[in-house]
Amino acid sequence: MTPEKVEKPWGYYTDIFRSKEAVFKTIVVFVGQELSYQSHEKRDEFWFIKSGTGSLTVDDLAVEVSKDANFAIYRGSKHMIKNTGNRNLEIFEMQCGECDENDIVRYSDKYGRV
Repeated sequence: MTPEKVEKPWGYYTDIFRSKEAVFKTIVVFVGQELSYQSHEKRDEFWFIKSGTGSLTVDDLAVEVSKDANFAIYRGSKHMIKNTGNRNLEIFEMQCGECDENDIVRYSDKYGRV
């Protein structure tokens, strides 16, 4: 099975493994771009920064992150990440729970998505 690359306005993600209960993917955020400020009701996420630098916001608390940082984002937590560096920000993401790409509540999005 060839991994599927899914284009987004902020970059793209590629599934490495996907089932109903678990997902493992790579996320690439282009320079100056950011994910929406969002939460999930049915899944937890665990992120590992493979390369690059960014500003991670979880429940209105922002911290700078870079290579080898890792953190958990539990269901219901509002979160986003912005690439603040001069190269692509690469993240490994693992999802656990009910894994559905439509399980997104957006609070803000610079690309106009609802």
